[in-house]
Amino acid sequence: MRKSISRYREDPDWHHYRKRESRDWVREFGLPGYPFGTLRNHALHVLEGQARGYPTTLFHLAGVRRGGRYVTDVNRYSVAVLTLPYSLPDTAVSIASLVQVLHTEPFPPSAGIPVHLPSGRTPRMVKCSVDPTFAELVITERVVRMTADTKCGWRLHGKHMIGWIKEMRPYEKVVALTHAMADILAEFPASSAVWGGSDRRPA
Repeated sequence: MRKSISRYREDPDWHHYRKRESRDWVREFGLPGYPFGTLRNHALHVLEGQARGYPTTLFHLAGVRRGGRYVTDVNRYSVAVLTLPYSLPDTAVSIASLVQVLHTEPFPPSAGIPVHLPSGRTPRMVKCSVDPTFAELVITERVVRMTADTKCGWRLHGKHMIGWIKEMRPYEKVVALTHAMADILAEFPASSAVWGGSDRRPA
C-alpha cells in the first residue's frame, strides 16, 4: 500500500493526498446510504485528481454500524467518486454480497423512497432508484453485466457517482474502478441528461 500511495502522490494527475478526512467531509456523499456505515465512517488515504475527464476522489472507507457479534461491525471498502457536470436521480446497482452486510437503505432519507428492481441474474444484484423511469433507461442488461464483471457497486447521488469494491485495495485497483465507472456512464443514453437539465458530458 505504501508503494501505491508514493507512486500516485508523484503522479501529476493525482495532485492532492490526505491521510484522513473528517466524518463531516464524508457526509457530502449522502449518509446513510451505500456503502457507508450508519454509526461512524472513517475516510483514509484520500487522493484527488482526474480520471477519464471527471474530477475524481479516491479513498479507503471503514464504515461502522451497530449490531453484529461484537456490538458493532466494520465494513471496509475502496471507494471512487466521480463528479458529474449535473445531478441525476439517486440510483444504485451493486453485487448483493457487497451491500447486504450493511443492513441499511441504499440512499439517504432525503433522496426519496427507493424502488427495488428484480435481481434477475447470477451473481444476485441489487438494483434500485427513486425514479423508476430513469432506472429503466440507464440500468440496462449491459450496465448490470459490466457492474457484475467489475465486482463492484455504484450509486448516483446528486452530482456524484460513487463506486466501491471490497476491502482496502491499492490505488491501481481503485483507479481501474474509476475507468469501469466511466464506461458505465458512457452506456447511459444521451436522453438521461434530461434528468440533469444538461446534455454536457466530459470528453
